[in-house]
Amino acid sequence: MRLANILTLAFALALAGANALADDLSELDKLYARLAHTRLSDEAQGIIGEIDALHMQSGSDTADLLMTRARKAHQAADLALARQLFDALVDQAPEWSEGFGARSGLRFESGDLDGAMADLAQTLKREPRDIGALVGLGSILLENGDPEGALKVYDRASALAPAYEPVKQARLRAQNQAWSRSP
Repeated sequence: MRLANILTLAFALALAGANALADDLSELDKLYARLAHTRLSDEAQGIIGEIDALHMQSGSDTADLLMTRARKAHQAADLALARQLFDALVDQAPEWSEGFGARSGLRFESGDLDGAMADLAQTLKREPRDIGALVGLGSILLENGDPEGALKVYDRASALAPAYEPVKQARLRAQNQAWSRSP
């Protein structure tokens, strides 16, 4: 009888966890739908803030602690420690897109464009709608002299967030670079 109660409880907890995850996904889907339809830059900024807040929920106290410490080390310009902590974070929570996204920023700032691109690819594999990752990838493509590639990435971001001013500005920079290279 005791085993049956334990199994019932385990099933109920698993179902509750699955429902909570489905609620989070549903909320993300709703936010992305709102983002795609808003025409107001301020509203787009606010929606992206809500999306980012949901993305920052790792579901793991350990991953959250590593992220907090890694960001503090990064802000304090202790890049070696920040890199160690971001690496540990990605090892600890390999399915959490934000770990890869945060580490990509550090790699980009450190001049490791290949590493940054690899992390952005992992971020987008886990969350293809990540506006920050798309903007980051576009920036790296521009830095590497590929404005046409950057335009494609920014077009993807623009489809997700047509009113978001940073995407509009980034796309315009890429477009201007592409045109200046045209014969």
